[in-house]
Amino acid sequence: MNGEMKDRIIQHYDELSPYYKDLWGVHIHHGYWNPATETKEKAQEQLIRELISRAKIENGARILDVGCGLGGTAIYLNKTLGANVTGITISPIQIEIGNNLARRCGADVRLMLMDAETLELDDRFDIVWSVEAIFHLNKKMDCFRAMSPLLKVGGKLVIADWFKSNTATAAEEDKFLEPIERTMLVPKLESPCAYLNYIGEAGLNVTFFEDLSANVLRTWDLAIELIRDPALWKFAAARGKDFTAFLEGFAAMRAGYKSKALIYGMLIAQKTR
Repeated sequence: MNGEMKDRIIQHYDELSPYYKDLWGVHIHHGYWNPATETKEKAQEQLIRELISRAKIENGARILDVGCGLGGTAIYLNKTLGANVTGITISPIQIEIGNNLARRCGADVRLMLMDAETLELDDRFDIVWSVEAIFHLNKKMDCFRAMSPLLKVGGKLVIADWFKSNTATAAEEDKFLEPIERTMLVPKLESPCAYLNYIGEAGLNVTFFEDLSANVLRTWDLAIELIRDPALWKFAAARGKDFTAFLEGFAAMRAGYKSKALIYGMLIAQKTR
């Protein structure tokens, strides 16, 4: 991603991550809602379980979490699967919060400061996992090329991300996707087809894709309710236009999903050689 966008993203997560934790919990991602889901926390954990199930992740796996946020998912993977998890993020504050949280939970989790477009690691992993991070990147191809060598043969790339629909028209992009890109620190939303091409060029075979939009949409109904507090808007205004725009983007996200120009997709790929 370009330097200016990267700096804005770092500033955003450094300043807001403590408040995200209070407002949204340790999982900074959508929830997967079904009729039995009662809370956002259960929905967020259900999304993780859906990914685990579809990717058939085994107990004791070595996992790299790219864009690990506050480490909530990494800790959940460790506690649920006995996985050895390394997480990376470009936010120093997220590293501090996440490693402290992991220590308090007694989790075998290590969070590191690293750029997802380079990924300079000596380890090899059974799973490279990324939930709602790749959309922030301008150079997605660089990220996938960096991920591929880190997978063991037979290892899997497991992604959940925001996508432009393969069928979105230019008019829909202008009306529904541009406001998301402008407010949510997204250089450019890309389609599942674009991701499939990037991943294939990186030497991985895509084995699964599913549109989960209908199951995650309720996340934004709840988020909009949570930000009705005037104190939150006052806090955002004091920290600059990016933060106020981010809150305004919640309505744009909901509208994007309802228009079907924006989709929430789960993608799995495997390294076969």
